[in-house]
Amino acid sequence: MYEEAWQTAGMLSEALPPTRLPVLPGVDLSARYLLAETGTTVGGDWFDAVVLDDDRVALMVGDVVGRGTRATWVTGRLCAALGMALQDGADPAAAMSQLEKFASRVPGAQAATACAAVLDPATGDLTYCTAGHPPPLIASTAGTARYVEPSGGTPLGAPGGYELSTERLDIDDVLLLYTDGLLERPFRTPDQATAELLRAAAAGGRASDDPAERVADQVLQLVKGHSDDVTVLAAHRRTPLPAFSRTGPAVRATVGRYRDEFAAWLRALNPELVLVIGVHNAVLELMSNVVEHAYYDTAPGPMTLAAGLTRRGELEISVRDEGRWKDSEPAAGRGRGLALAGSTVDELSVDRTDAGTTVTVRTALTKAPSLVVGEVMPPTEPVEFSAEVADGTLLVGGPIDITTARGFDRILREVARHATIPLAVDLSRVTQLASAGIQVLAAALRRSDRNLELVALRGTPAEHILALTRLPHRTA
Repeated sequence: MYEEAWQTAGMLSEALPPTRLPVLPGVDLSARYLLAETGTTVGGDWFDAVVLDDDRVALMVGDVVGRGTRATWVTGRLCAALGMALQDGADPAAAMSQLEKFASRVPGAQAATACAAVLDPATGDLTYCTAGHPPPLIASTAGTARYVEPSGGTPLGAPGGYELSTERLDIDDVLLLYTDGLLERPFRTPDQATAELLRAAAAGGRASDDPAERVADQVLQLVKGHSDDVTVLAAHRRTPLPAFSRTGPAVRATVGRYRDEFAAWLRALNPELVLVIGVHNAVLELMSNVVEHAYYDTAPGPMTLAAGLTRRGELEISVRDEGRWKDSEPAAGRGRGLALAGSTVDELSVDRTDAGTTVTVRTALTKAPSLVVGEVMPPTEPVEFSAEVADGTLLVGGPIDITTARGFDRILREVARHATIPLAVDLSRVTQLASAGIQVLAAALRRSDRNLELVALRGTPAEHILALTRLPHRTA
């Protein structure tokens, strides 16, 4: 059953937009899709979140009648049509009217329900429209929750029109959109179900950390023995995170300190793991390059690391120095840093002048919605570098970068020298694998004459970088 559920989740993730939610400075989004317990056939729930041209955020959920591949096909059509109408500038009521006309030409779309909302993170102003769909609710940090007034629209294909309603979210309020699977539960009357949903949302809204995640998780705790899919989309209006900026001497100790401080700043934005891996490695490479090349004939000068998130969810990072660069001499295993940094982000540019060099990288930050079918979380990662031998395997954890690569190289050489059988190096608990670490591993593989094997769990930072650099390894 679990294998079938995983296969269903895979099909669902491909068929239903979005595959990712944007990470934004003024609103934190969280989504859950819970498969019905009565089977693993994909249902007709859908959701989406898109940033509009004026930096407002459009939020959508809907429910199509039926299950299976036909329902999945219809959900994709309706989701795309509603999102396109909102992106073209229609307000939620006008967009719903356009969706109604579109749905009349889509077999299987009749009687579908939907809710569309547009939130301005800067002001908290909210406009919304429902089409036969349960109204959104708002949870506050005071531990209260309330349903907004229904806009009175009918399901798609039913007689009636659509009206626009307005609300306002205060800072730290959480807006929750959801499908009727949360309300239509066994052994609960509609009044009982709506009251319980309010209490659960209120409890989640009191959370000081990640209120959107807590509200989404809390309301799903209500669902037991459910026969319908459940979709929730939570939006937490928050104070934008201040930009990150540090300036200090271009030495190895600065790289280590800024690495940890930047990691804490990025963690507060809560992007998905694969982007965290790429961004961390890009930052490490750029700072390491400054240390090694910017002040080659003088005492170390200043290095500035700055980062900020745009209103459209693009992370912009710059590393600046005031030196005169010297390119490194060609050598085996070297010269990978800038190329590796560029390969893990969307865009990289270099501005070199007589006053110094600024390297800027940009990448869109996203997070993955959760398909709730018992997903496996990655292992907890250590912060400090560590290495120990157990049962013929060298277990390595923490960052392998310019600050730790020399020590890792010494340990690896010593362990390999005393190994009586082929040595496995398990990198599953490595938090960052920078080019300095890649250089050490590449040299070790050349020395080993096939007596060394690199191992990493699928989805970990090390596995991502090993695959990117094409170093021979085994995925566990």
